Amino acid sequence: MKKIALILMLISTIPTYATTMCAVNDSVGVVLDPSIAIKGNNYDATMSTWWAWSDSWAVYGIGICLNSNHGKSTGGTVAHLHDTDNNGNDHLVTGSEKYGRYCWCRLTHPVSSLWTFGYDGGSASACASNCTYNCGIYVLYYPALRAGLFGPVAN
Repeated sequence: MKKIALILMLISTIPTYATTMCAVNDSVGVVLDPSIAIKGNNYDATMSTWWAWSDSWAVYGIGICLNSNHGKSTGGTVAHLHDTDNNGNDHLVTGSEKYGRYCWCRLTHPVSSLWTFGYDGGSASACASNCTYNCGIYVLYYPALRAGLFGPVAN
């Protein structure tokens, strides 16, 4: 009997580790890990929105075209993105800009990410025509862009 009691005491003192997360009822937690394979993507050019999905979640975002890459390469991020428009006015980027050659992407759902540099479109018209589409493609195929979009959200 003493042996059984000793064994039960030893088993009950084995440490356990757990993670606690607070979430609103009926909410879904999404792990935005840049290494998770993206299964597909699509876009809506008229709304300047793109989306991509994996087996268990989907993300949505927008694409814009600015006059500066702010010294960033693909996946580089900027928190409070400013740009100078074609009239020489400096302003905080709102998400509707389509006047420059540099494509920037941002998550809008399930969370809002930092602005992440996508690529140099070559011209303002080429960027305006292709940026939203390419944000979705880059999320699908380029881990550097996923890391830029997902990484700051996790921090």
